[in-house]
Amino acid sequence: MDSTEFILRGSDVKCEYSFPDDLWHAEIDRGQISQVIQNIILNSSQAMPEGGIITIHCENYVYNGTLTLPIAAGDYIKVSLVDRGVGIPRDLLDKIYDPYFTTKHEGNGLGLAVTHSIIIQHKGHIAADSKQGQGTTVTIYLPAFKQKKLKEQKEEPLPVGGKAKILFMDDDKMVRTMANEMLSHYGYEVFLAQDGQEAITLYRESLKDGAHIDLVIMDLTVPGGMGGKETIKEIIAANPQVKAIVSSGYSNNPIMANYGEYGFSAAVSKPYRQEELIKVINRIIGNDPETSK
Repeated sequence: MDSTEFILRGSDVKCEYSFPDDLWHAEIDRGQISQVIQNIILNSSQAMPEGGIITIHCENYVYNGTLTLPIAAGDYIKVSLVDRGVGIPRDLLDKIYDPYFTTKHEGNGLGLAVTHSIIIQHKGHIAADSKQGQGTTVTIYLPAFKQKKLKEQKEEPLPVGGKAKILFMDDDKMVRTMANEMLSHYGYEVFLAQDGQEAITLYRESLKDGAHIDLVIMDLTVPGGMGGKETIKEIIAANPQVKAIVSSGYSNNPIMANYGEYGFSAAVSKPYRQEELIKVINRIIGNDPETSK
C-alpha cells in the first residue's frame, strides 16, 4: 500500500485492496519488492490517462505443479494487480520484460526488465495477461514463508543516514524517483540528473555556488547519452577529490569489478538493496560507525 500510494499521489487513479487476514508471509527484500510494485503501478496508471481504479488482490496459493508455471511446486503468495487501462497487444505481451523494449515515447523499458529480474531472484514468477481496451492483469507468485516461529537472529542495526549532498544520475525516471525518496528519507539532500551531461552541469554549478556535492552516484550505461564512464572523467577534471559510486544492472561489466581504475570509490549493483547502498554511502563519506570508532 505504501509503494502504491507513493506512485499514485496526486493522480486521478485510485487503488482498491483485498488482503485476507490469514495471508501467509514471504521472505523478501523490502526495497526491491517495493520497486516491483511501483514499476507495475506506474505502468498501470499511465495506461489510464483519464483516471480509474487499480485493484490489488493477495491470496494464499498452493501450486501442485500441474500448470506450466516455471516455479517449483509448493506454497506461494499470489499477488494480482489489475488495471482497466488501454491494454497491451497480444503479440507484444511476451516482450514487455525484455531489456530496452518499450511502447512509450519516453523511457528505455528497463523498469519491467528489472521487475522481472527481482522476482526471479526471489524464486518467484511474474506474468501478464491483457486485452486491448479492457485492461491488464499482472500476477506475481512469491514463495510463502509459513514457519510459525521465526528463528532468533541477531538483527543488524539499520544504517543511519547523514546530511551529505548527493548527486544521483540515472536515465530511468522511475529509478530517480525511488532513489530520491530513499536518500531523502535518510536525511540526504539529493540532486537528480537524467544523463551524464546534466550531472556534469549540476556538479560544476555546485562548485561555483559553494554548495559542494559530497558524493555522486551514477549509472554506468545511458542509452543514447553520456554514461558513468565518460561522466566521471569530466567530474574528476572539475574536482580530482570527487567521491563517486558507479552502478549497473550488468555486474559482469569490467568497470564494476575494477571501479577504482576508472576513478570511482565503489560499485553497487542494480536493483538497489536499500541497506547495502546506505552502508556503502556511509563508508565513503565517513559516516560509518564501524570505521569511526
